[in-house]
Amino acid sequence: METVTEEVTAPPVHRSGSFRGNGWLDILARDPGTSELFVFPHQGGWDGPKTFGDPVKVGEGFDNVLWLGAGDFTGNGYADIVVISKDEQALVHLNQGGLNGMSTFAAPLRFGGKLPEVTYDTIALGDLTGDGRADIVGRLQGTGEVHRIVNRGAAGEEEIFAPPLPFAVLDETDIPVGLADVTGSGYEDLLVLHASGELSAYEVYAHGRGEEGEPVGEGAWHALGAGWDLATNRVLTITDIDGDGHPDLLALRHDGTLVVHRHSGAFDADAPGATFLPPQSLGDGWGRFDIIS
Repeated sequence: METVTEEVTAPPVHRSGSFRGNGWLDILARDPGTSELFVFPHQGGWDGPKTFGDPVKVGEGFDNVLWLGAGDFTGNGYADIVVISKDEQALVHLNQGGLNGMSTFAAPLRFGGKLPEVTYDTIALGDLTGDGRADIVGRLQGTGEVHRIVNRGAAGEEEIFAPPLPFAVLDETDIPVGLADVTGSGYEDLLVLHASGELSAYEVYAHGRGEEGEPVGEGAWHALGAGWDLATNRVLTITDIDGDGHPDLLALRHDGTLVVHRHSGAFDADAPGATFLPPQSLGDGWGRFDIIS
């Protein structure tokens, strides 16, 4: 699987994971100057700038990276790391059972089976089938076609990923940037950034989901608000910062400030713009990082 994320005019979007397996979603960050990876552990409750603890270094040599994200690829409750390298290899670093410094992850494994020989210009992770394992969604380069690639087993096994299948069709100027259950339906919605800078939730499963993660019928659009483009944000990350079961959005500003737009806890299809609350600061000094997951 190839990706050409450099050509996308949208902030990269990532997804947080629980590296300690306790259900609280930590922050994974890369420093491009040193090629080091750090985890900022969640402290177990919403507390503004004190929500996350001091960084723990968990990796070195992450320089040949085109895309990197956190996801539970084995379904054991611990977040792993998936890396798509600049030489088009897809690698997974499996969590060895908790946050333990440089011993947190095992040596990288190549995904079993063959990934599709097509080019995606955006990548997103989410659980499309409800089995607890991270699946992949990607937009076919230069089109509005979005594919789903379902995870069928643990890394290292044969044929870990099913062949890509249709997931959604968007306008060519729309950029799918992430997966999150914004609407509270119990299914992942597709977050889509429009050329205007407006962010929408496309409720792919508005009429239900099939056994293999396929949408049933047409989806529904919900406009969440404007100002989510690269002019405002360097990076966006989907998380659940307060543990209420609703997705929140982290945004890294160009001045190095990290803010969170918390989910209001309710979704009204007649007023979707009220879904996310105004931003609250988590502190400055985050400008050294180019990936926050």
